[in-house]
Amino acid sequence: MEATDLARTMGDFYAVASEVLRDVSDITDQQVKHWIVNPFLETLGWDPHDKRQVYLDYPVKPEGHADYALLDGKGGPRLILEVRGAAQPVADSESSVKKARSVGAPLALVTNGQEFALWFLADGESPTPLFLLRLKELADNPEALLGLTVQYRLSDTGINQLRKHAIRAAVLQMLEDNSEKTFDAMVNWVQSQVAPGGLDETTESAIREATMLWLTEEHLTMPAFAPAESGKRPADLRATTAKDWEPFPRGPPGTFQYKYDAAKTLDIRSTPKEVREALRMQGLRTPTATAFGGFYYALRQRAGLPPT
Repeated sequence: MEATDLARTMGDFYAVASEVLRDVSDITDQQVKHWIVNPFLETLGWDPHDKRQVYLDYPVKPEGHADYALLDGKGGPRLILEVRGAAQPVADSESSVKKARSVGAPLALVTNGQEFALWFLADGESPTPLFLLRLKELADNPEALLGLTVQYRLSDTGINQLRKHAIRAAVLQMLEDNSEKTFDAMVNWVQSQVAPGGLDETTESAIREATMLWLTEEHLTMPAFAPAESGKRPADLRATTAKDWEPFPRGPPGTFQYKYDAAKTLDIRSTPKEVREALRMQGLRTPTATAFGGFYYALRQRAGLPPT
């Protein structure tokens, strides 16, 4: 199943499920299972009536049972799904996580019919949230759901796909929220936020792909990289690197002169924002938006100035 197909079928599911929630007041857990969860699983390709795929009221000792268990091809539980009351928050995953750990399932999904929260459970680590999506958001996030489709049967490949998408989404948000960070510090900072310890292959790959996405031209339109009042867009400016600048002979330490035009100078003692704007006013830019951090700190280092 492709993401576009899943988006379409998930949109059809939402149209029906939203009508149920609108027409039924005080919906019960049993109604959520019948009218929301079962069709949700069917949209992902699972058959709730096939016990080889979906086990209802799966026994969990000593907790009792879980509402659903999704099974792999060998019949082992890979995801524990619990249904909450409409007013109960899905972010409270403690009970579902405990049940999933008891049966050795690496995933726990909690829903109240209006929100869906998925958690990944690694051995010896705290549960990691992979997504928290409202019912109306499912169709807009098919890539977040692809790893849950029956074609993967929640294999390691499918679970890694779920984790990869979640990490990519988190990294992209971090990068956009922290666009002022220097290029040289960016990778270390992202890794410290996403994976403070050692990086496994999935995490490292997700960080690399997310960073590459963030470096594409579309991110040059972000507010932090908007054109100056002159109206010039980044593409209209000439690219420059730290090698193009040399100490300004008549200025204090920290001022530099553009070797191809002596009239252009920079006071690197200023803030990154001020230096970037000074570049723009002189018709210059760094090769990419995030390359500015490396440019700025290379010149500060050459001038003997401490990092900001």
